[in-house]
Amino acid sequence: MDKKILIVVDMQNGFARYDQTRQMAKKIVELTNSGRFDYIIATRFVNKEGSPYTDILGWHKLMNSPETDLVEGLNADMVVDKVIYTCVDEGFMDKLKNINGGTTPNTVYVCGVDTECCVLKIATDLFEHAIKPVVLLNYCASNGGDKGHNAGIEAMKRLIGKQCLEYEFY
Repeated sequence: MDKKILIVVDMQNGFARYDQTRQMAKKIVELTNSGRFDYIIATRFVNKEGSPYTDILGWHKLMNSPETDLVEGLNADMVVDKVIYTCVDEGFMDKLKNINGGTTPNTVYVCGVDTECCVLKIATDLFEHAIKPVVLLNYCASNGGDKGHNAGIEAMKRLIGKQCLEYEFY
């Protein structure tokens, strides 16, 4: 039987900076401490000089602590650092198999920020590895506001299917 695995995407001080994402951080901290998951993986984005983010986008945030630190109170069994939008690669897939007792899980839950960037990319990458990503939309937000969040939802409807998007989670 599959373990109930949650990936919390980039719930870091530097991303929890606007009202919407700060409020979401509180909800996600509660979710990670609820006991509803067998295993929780938190991703942590770390930007570096010379990255596409600095060189192409001119974005120089999330390079150091405290911006790169996970929000206070977040409960995670494993933290996975990443320097791009996704954490899903062969090494990560091996970690998921190990967590799930040696087999690839059928389903993995996903929440966090930003809906239209890293959440979208990680969910799509899981899908492309034949894992059903269940995106918990009431536990996702965007620093791009509702417009960015909703754009991510619309893109995921096409990329991974409506059946992978949940608003309510019990």
